[in-house]
Amino acid sequence: MRRIAQETINRVLEEVDIFEVISQYVDLKKRGKNYFGLSPFRSETKPSFSVAPDKNMWYDFGSGQGGNAVQFLIEYEKISFSEAIRSLAEKHNIEIVEVGDEQQSNLYDQLYEIHNLANLFFINNLSSKKGSKAKSYMKDRFFDDTIIKRFSIGFANDSWDQLYNELKDKFDNEVIEKSGLFSKGKKGYIDRFRNRIMFPFFSPSGKVIGFSGRSLSEKEDVKYLNSPETLLFQKSKVFYGSYQTMPEIRKQNYVLLVEGQTDFLRLYEKGFTNVLATSGTAFSSKHAIALNKYTNRVLLTYDSDSAGINAAIRTGYILMQNGFEVRVLDLGNELDPDDYFKLKENNNTSFKQLIKEAVHPINYIIVKRSILSKGASDQSKFLNESIEEIKLVKDVIIRNDLIKRLSNELGVIESEILDRFEKIAPRKISTNKSNDTEETSIRNFDSKSDIAQLEILKLLIHNAALADKINTSLFDNKLCYNIVKTIKDNKGSYNNVAQLLEFIGDSPEERNLVAALAVDRRPEQENELIIFNDCIKTLEDISIKKEISQIRNQIRIAEDNNQNLDTSLIRKLEELQKKVS
Repeated sequence: MRRIAQETINRVLEEVDIFEVISQYVDLKKRGKNYFGLSPFRSETKPSFSVAPDKNMWYDFGSGQGGNAVQFLIEYEKISFSEAIRSLAEKHNIEIVEVGDEQQSNLYDQLYEIHNLANLFFINNLSSKKGSKAKSYMKDRFFDDTIIKRFSIGFANDSWDQLYNELKDKFDNEVIEKSGLFSKGKKGYIDRFRNRIMFPFFSPSGKVIGFSGRSLSEKEDVKYLNSPETLLFQKSKVFYGSYQTMPEIRKQNYVLLVEGQTDFLRLYEKGFTNVLATSGTAFSSKHAIALNKYTNRVLLTYDSDSAGINAAIRTGYILMQNGFEVRVLDLGNELDPDDYFKLKENNNTSFKQLIKEAVHPINYIIVKRSILSKGASDQSKFLNESIEEIKLVKDVIIRNDLIKRLSNELGVIESEILDRFEKIAPRKISTNKSNDTEETSIRNFDSKSDIAQLEILKLLIHNAALADKINTSLFDNKLCYNIVKTIKDNKGSYNNVAQLLEFIGDSPEERNLVAALAVDRRPEQENELIIFNDCIKTLEDISIKKEISQIRNQIRIAEDNNQNLDTSLIRKLEELQKKVS
């Protein structure tokens, strides 16, 4: 597969006006040298999304994300880097130059291709004689051809190797193995999906990335089987139906979140097109982060059996802990959304009424677990469990609202809840900061050393020539160190900040920090060198003081052990003390 030449990428980053690109999506108002508007990535009432045309950069102060025009399209349109480059190049009449051997396909491109062919294969199967049972299953549930076609639903025949035989000559073993479409046994590869209705997952740009298969056999233990984790498919970040419904979710600014494909399809078929499904995967904070790019308002529409109630409670807490406005819809009588519309008395009007009557998660938990009818001991236990969860809520306004709700619903004064709040430790959760968030806040840099490193970094972003004057060993903040080193190593290879970001690599933390500093006000040029030297002196003094502290510790240990003092240490100490005096 041929790839886009670097010269094309550079031309796009140099010639494309970022204001022109972003103003198509965001209403921007000039404020000083920069432009501001409401963030397109989250809900807000006060503009905190900034565009700096002179630097060809954008930055979202609320989320801590930022980048160039290419990265804006990647984030907003949910497309790949190459797709963003091609889109901008075509719109601005920039020639797309490609390089590379046409015989060599990129692994990602091959994985997209094998999934596309597999999906076409499944679609054809559904229309064949062998797919009649699957077709009947769909029609028995009142899903017509329009829905089947809209979501590219297919069928995997009850065969061990039909798909493999179809694709084995088109792809090498690496692609076959990494696709997740096959399992490897003693005799070779076999089809992963057999005798299943196939529901494809799509990327934001409309490419098939994985599948969920619903078994037609009553003997099958696993009713729904999803693709395994692959380079394309990460189940903790993917929703079923997102490609088709994300525009409507953005438009309505809330989502109906359901558990499975049939619930999703039923609501979509009934006209509720702002819907997503987690498809049998437990909702996680990674789901929340992915969802927050489209809306921060969620209406949980889970099954009303005990498993569904527990899932709604767990998901509700995760969403609130990640800053979402959450309500829970109660279908009653252990119904799921699909079953709800099978009852003659239910229709779109009655479902819209349920939406209006949706309750806050706290109220939902109290009712569903019959907390008010239980004894004082059980109520106290519930309160403690709730506090453990609430302590994980990052947004102070949401946290205070939850405390007030608990107080009102349980009849417990707020001061008592706040008293317990101080005593109870938050529920322990396993987190991976590098994976769970891409946000970088300058507010986290609060030490004297960190502030000095940030100031130097800001100056370097605007004036890379200063990199020659820097000793990178002075930078003990890993984030700052990596960026400074990138600037030093690539000085002269880029012409602006937008191009610098392409040397940063895949680290969103580094990219966002560069973007944040780039849109910040640049010091007056005549003061830059003064500020730079002052910050370097600060870092040098801090480094010297650390060395002094280490030598003093060595001397103290020697004295405590009645050892002879090393005179060179004392001389070294005196020299260092003179430097900071």
